[in-house]
Amino acid sequence: TGKRRESWERWYRPIAAARWGTAWWEIAGWLIFGLGWTAAVAFTAYGLKATPGQIVLVLAAGSRLSAYVGATVGELGFLRGFWLEGSRRMAWLEDYAAAMESAADTPAPDRLTKGIQFKGVSFAYPGTERLVLEDVNLDFKPGSVVAVVGENGAGKSTLVKLLCRMYQPVKGRILVDGVDLAHIDAAQWRTRLAGAFQDFFRFEFWARHTVGLGDVPRLEDVPAIVSAVDRAGAQDVVDRLPAGLDTQLGPAWPGGSELSFGQWQKLALARGFMRDKPLLLMLDEPTAALDAETEHALFERYAAAAKSGDSSRITVLVSHRFSTVRMADQIVVLDGAHVAECGSHEALMAKGGQYAELYNIQAAAYA
Repeated sequence: TGKRRESWERWYRPIAAARWGTAWWEIAGWLIFGLGWTAAVAFTAYGLKATPGQIVLVLAAGSRLSAYVGATVGELGFLRGFWLEGSRRMAWLEDYAAAMESAADTPAPDRLTKGIQFKGVSFAYPGTERLVLEDVNLDFKPGSVVAVVGENGAGKSTLVKLLCRMYQPVKGRILVDGVDLAHIDAAQWRTRLAGAFQDFFRFEFWARHTVGLGDVPRLEDVPAIVSAVDRAGAQDVVDRLPAGLDTQLGPAWPGGSELSFGQWQKLALARGFMRDKPLLLMLDEPTAALDAETEHALFERYAAAAKSGDSSRITVLVSHRFSTVRMADQIVVLDGAHVAECGSHEALMAKGGQYAELYNIQAAAYA
């Protein structure tokens, strides 16, 4: 309570005072405008002995002026909010870049030999005290497919963000082949990652550039783009475009083709597969707009590719569809910031715990 009171006194009280001050100034401004308008009408009616038509004209002009002033004030308020939000985001980016520019100079490995381990990892988002993940201990083996499940807010996407090194744990370590991830060069580490996420961005470029952005150095590498489209199962989307990969996407452009949400999602998935040999492939609900059968077929192919040849890639899958999750080598069940269960589908079903309960509920719904 003391800390919250201190935070209020330091940050929120000045903001609240400023907002109240703005409100009072706005009220005062409208009062002055109203009095001036009333005086103008009275002067027109009595001082100039205007006709009823002239009085109505003054009233209409005042009403129109009021609307214009209100619209102008509203636009200025919007621009002020836009500037403040932009400044806040820029400040966050500057702080984030400064935090990443540490003494971390260990190169990322070319391939994984020991895998990735979470050692007592706890995490709370900056500016908050609630732990989203607490004392997490996990071991992801090279070449394995790991599924992460749990209710909304359990920390699934947060775990993915930590693997991307978007944030640092507040406690514990994430080890990559025995090396603390915090000691690995962040920029180089991210070049060894690939992924697709539920909150993807719709890049309104040519279709090939929309996909090719997943690996900027190969932006114009058409064979690589075609391969990524094929692996993502997005060839049907490309086939329906007027000029294939050379089609301009987005209604903002003259002649641009608009896509459905599911089609945009498939292209985002293809973008995530532009890097064909990542150390870590993360799929955070990337096929939420697709039907269960299509998603199952796609992930069957991903799982087979992950286990083929001498691949040491670790695939981390976040999904609510247990028909897909059951294909994973290891299933992590998160509940209330903790790891509730961990194991294969068969082992967790035999255990009869939380995973088995959730699986049976979903299976009954599809029956």
